[in-house]
Amino acid sequence: MRNSSPEFLGTRWFGFRPEVAFQLATVLIVATAIVIAVVIDATPLHTVAFAMAISVIAVATVLAFILGRIDSDWLLLVPVLDMLALIILLHVPDKQVHAISYLAVLPALWLGWSGRPLFAAVAVLLSLGLIELPGIGGREEIFDLEHALRNFLAPAVVAVAAASTCLASRRTTASIRSLVAQEKKAAEALRREQDTSKMLDAIVDAVDTGVVAFDADGNQLLVNQRAHNHPSIVDAGVIGPELEARGFLYETDRVTPIAAADGVIGRALRGQEFADRVVWIGAPGKRQYAVSASARSLFDSEGNLAGTVIAMNDVTSYLETIAAKDDFVASVSHELRTPLASIVGYLELIEDDEREIPADIRQHLSVIDRNTQRLQRLITDLLATASDNEQDLTLERRPSDIRELCRTVLDGFRKAARNAQVELHLHAPDAAEATVDESRMRQAIGNLVSNAIKFSPSGVVDVRVEPVGGSVVVTIADSGVGVPPDELEAIMSRFYRATTVREHFPGMGLGLSVSRAILEAHNGSIVIASEEQRGTTVTVTLPAR
Repeated sequence: MRNSSPEFLGTRWFGFRPEVAFQLATVLIVATAIVIAVVIDATPLHTVAFAMAISVIAVATVLAFILGRIDSDWLLLVPVLDMLALIILLHVPDKQVHAISYLAVLPALWLGWSGRPLFAAVAVLLSLGLIELPGIGGREEIFDLEHALRNFLAPAVVAVAAASTCLASRRTTASIRSLVAQEKKAAEALRREQDTSKMLDAIVDAVDTGVVAFDADGNQLLVNQRAHNHPSIVDAGVIGPELEARGFLYETDRVTPIAAADGVIGRALRGQEFADRVVWIGAPGKRQYAVSASARSLFDSEGNLAGTVIAMNDVTSYLETIAAKDDFVASVSHELRTPLASIVGYLELIEDDEREIPADIRQHLSVIDRNTQRLQRLITDLLATASDNEQDLTLERRPSDIRELCRTVLDGFRKAARNAQVELHLHAPDAAEATVDESRMRQAIGNLVSNAIKFSPSGVVDVRVEPVGGSVVVTIADSGVGVPPDELEAIMSRFYRATTVREHFPGMGLGLSVSRAILEAHNGSIVIASEEQRGTTVTVTLPAR
């Protein structure tokens, strides 16, 4: 038989099932009753019925200690035997002890606590044996109110005790099972959450970006390995607000200290969100590290600031490489400028010479002068590119016909186009006037036309000029190698060259950058559309005034 022990009774006591306590209580009460009988009237103790009842209780007690160590329903045989022993005691001849019937409550409770309606019904059935009928066992033939009430109350109390405890046992067991099921679900949810947390920690540690999280009070919640092992953190020995409080942060010039309140973490803890905030970590004169930081705020369910997450990327190598490149470009530009200045000086000396210069020689000198000036402007642009001052280009604006300006540019590229077997076409039926710096605009349009010819060998380049509303639109379309879609934005950057032209076409990657700077200085715009092996179309829009 399976175990029907109620789960709520708890764990074993000294290796015995907790129900054994009912039998111990029964034995204790019976022993106390025997002592009382010895003191007051020991006559019932000398009857055969008493001996039989005591023997049954003894057998039941032995069974309780034997079966109480195993999980079996056979243990419920013990309260049944107890009920039989009480029925025997109640019918002791001549000296009936009616109070014995009260003990029936204990086995009834035991059978009810099993939570099994069948055993509760057995308790009620056995309680019928507690009814005292006249003429049985030497009783007088008297059946008065007391006998009637006692015969009714004994089985009724047993029935109520067994039924109520059975119902309570079943409800309690159901509640315990529900709690156990909920506990299992909670444990499973906790396990899944822990697994998810471990997975997220592994993911955060795997990314090549430093991640740090703080609560609203500035307490550190998370720091991944990338951030924890960064040399600046290792050198400082701290991470978080204390890093900024010690004055380890500097502006992009690497010497201006950043106040703790204006630092990356200080601003983030005040709920500010930002992206790509570049700071230098480390005191001037020592090894410094550049970090680009972004912050996003965390909010609770009520919309209150709950913390912040900061992502940091080490851009030290990138910035140092850019600085080295700028230094190199500036140095090379300076070295080019020095001999060029000497050439200009000697040209001026020749032109100022009072001696007669043949016309053909003077024409050659004018070509040298014109190209020298152009080279000077290119070097100036190169220096501006190196120093990030493209937006500071000086312009001398005057009304100009963009159609004629483009015709002049194309005429200057006719020979180069013929050599590359490129057909040049200008579509400009109407005059298109705009206020521009002609020299700068020729340079910008020239760069675009030069690129179209260079990257369209044996192809066609169409230049279209037309006034549109209050603007002048110049469209330069070629049939060249084109640019991959994902590189259209990048090709506008300085020194960037598309993957389709790097191996087969020489260049520095400055033409588009300089042209854009010139056009933006004119409050204009440039848009590039391209498709690999299908050509590129550059659209320039200039305000007419």
